[in-house]
Amino acid sequence: MEVIIIESKAYQELMAKLDRINEFIGTVSQTKEDMESKENKDVWLDSNAVCERLNISSRTLYRLRKERLIGFSNVRGHYRFKQSDVDKILHGRLIAPNPETLNELRQTYKNDG
Repeated sequence: MEVIIIESKAYQELMAKLDRINEFIGTVSQTKEDMESKENKDVWLDSNAVCERLNISSRTLYRLRKERLIGFSNVRGHYRFKQSDVDKILHGRLIAPNPETLNELRQTYKNDG
């Protein structure tokens, strides 16, 4: 094994450069993720894709459309839906876990098991 010895000042400069490189990579990575998410928001989906993503039937999608619960566009008889609207529905219907409920469930599972 080869050992290399450097001065403390040189080591500190090297570490500072590595920190700047790491910050730059993080910034570039975050910018790329922001761009990708922005691109995904502008994607238009057909009815089949929306039904698959929401795990609903075409009849349920029809009802959501008629009740104006989801935005859509009709182009030559084909309905299109924005990815951002589908995401809003998905995130709006999520149920946040309640710590107390989770603890009760754990206790019930322990007692039954």
